Amino acid sequence: MPRSGARILVFLIVAVVAGFLAWLGHDPLRHPGAGEPVFWPLAGFGAVALVYLSPKLWPSVVIGLVTGTLAVVVGIAQTPVNFAGLAAGLCESLLVALLLRRLRPRSALEERLMDTPRVLASVLAASMLASVVFAVAGGAFGERAAISLWGEFVRNHLLALLLVSPCLVVYISRRELLGQLREFRRNLEWLLQLGATTVLSALLFLTNDHLFPSMLLVLPLIWGALRLGPLRSTASLLVGALIITVGTNRGMGRIAAFDSSREGLITLQSSVAVMALAVIFTTISARLREQTVALLAQRTADLNEAERLAGLGSSRWYPATGRATWSDGLHLVLGTDPEKDVPGTETYMRRVHPEDRERVAADIAALTQDDGRAQTTEYRIVRPDGEVRDVVLRMIAERNRAGGLQYVFFTVQDVTEARSAAARVSQAHAELTAVLNAVTGTAILGTEGKNGKISFFNVGAERLFGYRAEEVIGKITTLELHDQKVLGGSDPRRLTAAGIERNGTYSGQRIFARKDGSTFPGQLTVTAQDGADGKLIGFIGVVTDLTSVLRTQEELAESEKRFRLAFDTAPMGMAMVSLSSTQPGRFLRVNDALSEFAGMGPAELLRATVGDLLEDPEHYEQSQDNLLRLKSGELDTVTTVRRLNRPDGAERWGRVSASAVRPGGDREPYLILLIEDITARKELTDRLQHEAAHDSLTGLPNRLHLHRQLERELRERHSGQVAVLYLDLDGFKAVNDTQGHGAGDELLVQVADRIAASVRASDVVARLGGDEFAVLCPGIPDAETALQTARRVLAVLSKEFDLSETRARVGASIGVAVAVDGDTGPELLHAADQAMYEAKRAGKGAVRLSLR
Repeated sequence: MPRSGARILVFLIVAVVAGFLAWLGHDPLRHPGAGEPVFWPLAGFGAVALVYLSPKLWPSVVIGLVTGTLAVVVGIAQTPVNFAGLAAGLCESLLVALLLRRLRPRSALEERLMDTPRVLASVLAASMLASVVFAVAGGAFGERAAISLWGEFVRNHLLALLLVSPCLVVYISRRELLGQLREFRRNLEWLLQLGATTVLSALLFLTNDHLFPSMLLVLPLIWGALRLGPLRSTASLLVGALIITVGTNRGMGRIAAFDSSREGLITLQSSVAVMALAVIFTTISARLREQTVALLAQRTADLNEAERLAGLGSSRWYPATGRATWSDGLHLVLGTDPEKDVPGTETYMRRVHPEDRERVAADIAALTQDDGRAQTTEYRIVRPDGEVRDVVLRMIAERNRAGGLQYVFFTVQDVTEARSAAARVSQAHAELTAVLNAVTGTAILGTEGKNGKISFFNVGAERLFGYRAEEVIGKITTLELHDQKVLGGSDPRRLTAAGIERNGTYSGQRIFARKDGSTFPGQLTVTAQDGADGKLIGFIGVVTDLTSVLRTQEELAESEKRFRLAFDTAPMGMAMVSLSSTQPGRFLRVNDALSEFAGMGPAELLRATVGDLLEDPEHYEQSQDNLLRLKSGELDTVTTVRRLNRPDGAERWGRVSASAVRPGGDREPYLILLIEDITARKELTDRLQHEAAHDSLTGLPNRLHLHRQLERELRERHSGQVAVLYLDLDGFKAVNDTQGHGAGDELLVQVADRIAASVRASDVVARLGGDEFAVLCPGIPDAETALQTARRVLAVLSKEFDLSETRARVGASIGVAVAVDGDTGPELLHAADQAMYEAKRAGKGAVRLSLR
């Protein structure tokens, strides 16, 4: 709803309610003896409306309060005192709202016990200040003493505010209110409580029976305050207060028996105030209890979640009684069912592995005898599904001051995964050693300290260098494995040490020498090996033979040269296209054939993208999808046909084949693009397809095209109905026989033009052969629309035709069929054909609808 509409709605509601409540205060709630209202309900309503509504709506609320109250004042008693009461009541509501928003902000997430005295203090302060305004303004006219007006205002306004204070003490958010209103059980309970309150109030104050004590009325109100929340409690309290007040004012109930009217009024107001205070304090207490229970539930849930994540469970066991409490985590560890398995020593010991039960029982018994120090033991448990798990039990006994055992607290932690991980680490260490010795294609060497003596020489090093491990370990240095002719007396270990100091590792190409004197190029990677104290204890070196790699690089360079030559001289358009995330579709390289096909120079193409070259709005989304799928690896090759608009305005067609190349490593993927010029082939194919689907004389779709279009409309229609008009010319044979085939052909062309001009642009007009035509009408609302179209066609064909050498007049018979569920194209066309024959049998020049 627009903001202005919401303000008007709030104003109207407030004005109506304010008028009704003002009338209550002036008539039904006015004490007949004291001559004043017992309580002024409008005061409570105004305060609640301002507290709960946004300050943006306050002007509407204030205007509504003034309007409703003023209407009652003008209609009942136009006295200065009543006008002064109107002004003072408005000030009071505003003061209550401002004080509560200041002392107890709406954004508070939790209610506190101190909110009750704060609310009561705010209500009292607002009533006192407003009563001064009322007493001064009303007493100025001399109708009544100022002190009398002040006392009257304070009592009935303060009582009205007390009656709605449960809603002021406990703030109810809009979400909470809507949630409570949907609770069927609570609503039913409220109806029962409201009924009990009403019955008791009526029994005590709408009769003269003095058998039952008045305190009975407080019981359902306290029940509601404890169970139903502030909103329902306030409603029940107001109902009880209204019944008490109306009944007493009519001379019924115990309070009406007082001799003094003033005494009876004070007693009545005091009784209602006590009821209100009881409901207020009970409501805030119930609210605090709800919050405490919710907080306890949240803390318990957090503990259970923490135990679940840690694979931990806890329990408290009281040996004296045998009673035990288990956390949800312990049930989860043991695999027990919290609903079926009763926590206790017997249940717990059933889950302990049979071979470990005696030891666990002995540990627990020993714990109960010691001085309470914690004990830890490890054992196995067997879950109900037969799975065996390793656990750690930690126990501690708590004793009282006299030394007696109070309870035993213990935790059980599942360490199966941790044990399994430790075993896997040990196994991995052994496997690593085996792997290093099993690597035969790569040499792995280890050295000790800074002297460079070899300490480890794997099988791969033996095969690569020709030495056995025992020939080199502790006897030679890694320097002796280098080609001494290449070194020329330099020490490569300095270069290696400098690289390790800078980067923590060294990698570079070296020439190495085998035992037999032959040499080979190799890639050397050296990593420093530190001890537990962080000091250098040696180096680990890995040597890989680069002979085959360098040979492959030479072959690759030769292959790239051949590819470059084939790419540049190919008669077909070729390009390399980027698939990088920053510039997808950008041309990286193009050949001359592609430049000629695109009508653009190579430099201009390299500034463009594939999308710029093959701009085809009809296939734009498919092209983008293909590009993304090629980039992600979902597709490797895509072949399609696309249109190219050259800068010179010529239209060209190309058969595009794109293949993704993913080099790996840091290199970005790219596409190899082949574009074959198929413009001439495409034009020939389009012309042949058009001739096959259209009538050569009229240019209209032929029977084959109509059948295809009809089947598609029947299959894919989304709204409306599908209709077919089957048309046969009346009198065409006479024109064709008397005027010749040329005149007949010219007449058919004009007939086709008139039919096409008489139907919608979305309708399909087809020539079926001879002088038979058909109109496909998709998406029509009903059969009557199809009949109107047929009559319109019949009308234009009945007019005279102006041919080249003569004039002619023909008619037509039209059959109309509307598709029903399950119709096929041939069935629908046949139904229209049969309807057309019925039109001819009816005397021609008519339209008939197929009734199926």
